[in-house]
Amino acid sequence: MIDPFTIGALGILGIIGFIALIVIDAVFLWIGAKFAGIDESSFGKAIICVFVLIILSTILGTVLGPLGILGTILSFIITLWVVKTLFGTSWGKAFLALILAFIAFIVLAAVLLILLGVGLSSLGIF
Repeated sequence: MIDPFTIGALGILGIIGFIALIVIDAVFLWIGAKFAGIDESSFGKAIICVFVLIILSTILGTVLGPLGILGTILSFIITLWVVKTLFGTSWGKAFLALILAFIAFIVLAAVLLILLGVGLSSLGIF
């Protein structure tokens, strides 16, 4: 039987992990927005945008998931619209910010894997 202390600790750990996810993703989005040349980009807007996108991705994954590739395309367009709206920028700059944030995330993940001594082949990707 799991005692209440363990359940509470897991709940607190989940909350801390969720906050860490928002902050880390916001850093990447903020960096992407800066490189994309979005004038009104701020870390606060990036945090709000990431929070909205996490909730929205849960809903869109559930609703549009069964549509396959069409659902993925619709989900990306809606994500792009959210970034465009919250940062008050153009479609092109919102797209560039998302792509740069994605590339920055991939680079950091690869660097962390290398530092931890984990090869890409052990991840089952290749």
